[in-house]
Amino acid sequence: MDIRWTTPDVSPALPGTPMQQHPTYARSLAAFGRESVVAEIYDRGTRIARAQIALREFGPIRLAWLARGPVWAGAIRANCLTEIKRTAPWRRVWAASTDDNKSRGLRISHPVQMAEIDLRPDATTRRAALHGKWRNRLCHAEGAGLTLIARPCCLPRDGPLLMREVAQRKARGYAGLPPDFTAAWIAADPSGTLLIEARQGGEVLAFMLFLRHADRATYHAGWTGALGRALSAHNLTLWHGCEALAQSGVTGVDLGRMDSAPPGLARFKRGAGADIVTLTATHLSV
Repeated sequence: MDIRWTTPDVSPALPGTPMQQHPTYARSLAAFGRESVVAEIYDRGTRIARAQIALREFGPIRLAWLARGPVWAGAIRANCLTEIKRTAPWRRVWAASTDDNKSRGLRISHPVQMAEIDLRPDATTRRAALHGKWRNRLCHAEGAGLTLIARPCCLPRDGPLLMREVAQRKARGYAGLPPDFTAAWIAADPSGTLLIEARQGGEVLAFMLFLRHADRATYHAGWTGALGRALSAHNLTLWHGCEALAQSGVTGVDLGRMDSAPPGLARFKRGAGADIVTLTATHLSV
């Protein structure tokens, strides 16, 4: 095993890369003065994995944060964290949460449950996997005569739309990445978003924003008003967003956490046919 250290801007992502391991994520962090590095793992000259590490400082503590990595090019997985830490060109405290459950050390968080929709089956198969009530609401929205628009998110034009979601967060008491992160992502990759709008008479009743990374996407933000809820517009925007992403080659959508989601939102994600994936806890080590 040969580990080569480089930077995200010269290290392309591998298929199946989650958001936190994608170069656009690193470029977004760089907008806030956060540095990232990459450990590329080779076997006999072939790149078999990639681990993107964000470097943070909390007072005197210098932290290397490895979230949801390494990403592997094939089915074979190896415990390479020890070798990554040994060959790192600096010494830091490590915080690691790996998708393949290889993290070791002092556990500082619990395992996390995530909701993911597999877009590899065809639309007929995925529609059959929807919960009956969820599918009924989708049919209701499809019959409401709403206009659907799919396009990249554009700032500052879409700023007022995104601020509706920020106000919704405050009203409902849930957290999310700040608007500045969204702006940094768009600046880093203007084509790396998909915005789905459901309109009636020119008025936006609901929207969903997805961030694209390699052959995957993450649900990032969404909003709906009273009329949109009455017309089940969010069911329509999620279904239409998944269709548009699948047609563009995306193989899966990350809908976010399930373990901390309010009951209604958790039911919405399950009803959409999402699978529940458990990620390992974060561990501290040196």
